[in-house]
Amino acid sequence: MTEADKVVLQDAQEQEKCDAEQNGKAMIEIVNLTKKFGDLLVLDDITETIYEGEKVVVIGPSGGGKSTFLRCLNVLEDPTSGQIFFEGVDLADTRVNINTHRQKMGMVFQQFNLFPNLTVKKNITLAPIKIGKENLRKAKFNNAVAPLYNKWFDKFGDKYNQSVDKKRELLRNKVETLKSELEPVISDWEQTKVVTEVAGKSVVSYDKELTKKKQAMTAKLERAERKLSHTVHAEQKSVVELPYESVKAIKEAANENAERLLKRIGLEAKADVYPSTLSGGQKQRVAIVRALAMNPKVMLFDEPTSALDPEMVGEVLDLIKQVADEGMTMVIVTHEMGFARKVADRVVFMEAGEILEDAKKDEFFNSPRSERAQQFLSKILSH
Repeated sequence: MTEADKVVLQDAQEQEKCDAEQNGKAMIEIVNLTKKFGDLLVLDDITETIYEGEKVVVIGPSGGGKSTFLRCLNVLEDPTSGQIFFEGVDLADTRVNINTHRQKMGMVFQQFNLFPNLTVKKNITLAPIKIGKENLRKAKFNNAVAPLYNKWFDKFGDKYNQSVDKKRELLRNKVETLKSELEPVISDWEQTKVVTEVAGKSVVSYDKELTKKKQAMTAKLERAERKLSHTVHAEQKSVVELPYESVKAIKEAANENAERLLKRIGLEAKADVYPSTLSGGQKQRVAIVRALAMNPKVMLFDEPTSALDPEMVGEVLDLIKQVADEGMTMVIVTHEMGFARKVADRVVFMEAGEILEDAKKDEFFNSPRSERAQQFLSKILSH
């Protein structure tokens, strides 16, 4: 990305942030997201915000990092560095139960990912029943231990938390010391940077010994920060309301919801058949309502029509648009430009692991700012 492109992108993101802040709260915040596979840099220091109710379409040439970016949002791919906040919770924090938050983020893949050994209906009810059972078990356990735990807390809680305060102070001092020791090492390491041209591409290298030293010290700092984040105060436990009275009630609710969703997409007659008997379009529609069965707050779509025959694309895109019109927050990776124009509030253009442009859809399609986006659209829209 050129310096001019960076200025354009920064201005666009600032304007988008001002506009979006007037319309709703941040649902997903991505801060300095970087992803590497070995030495291959796939995502390069991405910062982006998805606001509640927004439909953000991610487009760009193949191999630009779009799908990896999407998979990082619900940590199906672990970021190499950076932070991903979902409803204010840092999903990279090791204290966070990532599966709890994934339940709120529906994901639809290119290849449907239906379980071939389960009927259509059971594909839809599998996750709600499993999660429902787990939530019921946790609630019952919490309510059983809460009285005993609170007796302990009333007697020893203050003393325990005082010891936590002392331990946190020691850990904070350790973290600050490690940061001050690491800073000059990073400075020395950056000064060893060498850029060479290999097969027309720029290859960056650094002093190997300083690289090893930096990595070891960084790992030590991260361990100390992780230990600090895990050292927390004890709190009283509250008795919680049971989500369901019984496992039977969980199954009944999941089955009723599955039947309602299948009726919505006109496939109620297919409830007891296996995925192998469905067309590609039918499989993808089932995959979408399977994600909706968990009542997600965000839907992530990874090129949902790329594996479909052209005649089946329309029925899938129509369903996605219906869900969008109901106010669902969405992030959609797609090559369907016509669909992007219909459903998007905002378009993010990616190439080589970078966001080159971030604009409202009309601005992007009518007057893209970056030269690369202009080239891309001229080729795509001319066919």
